[in-house]
Amino acid sequence: MTRINKKHLVILNNNGVISITTPKSWARANQNLFSDYDFSDSDNTPIVKVIELELTRHGFTEISNSEVVIYYNYNTL
Repeated sequence: MTRINKKHLVILNNNGVISITTPKSWARANQNLFSDYDFSDSDNTPIVKVIELELTRHGFTEISNSEVVIYYNYNTL
């Protein structure tokens, strides 16, 4: 059985510790990259598609299958 909606994850190096988070959590930690949003509520928080475009602009690579979309900033995964 496949998921109706894909799970979206971000894998990153957090000062030497590999961390996995959601795109929205990554965006909250990097609010300075989203000047059009104040993160005060869901209407003022970027949607996943906007966040993933920003991840791509910052060198993250996307890999996906029928159940999950992962963004990572390593040479290989």
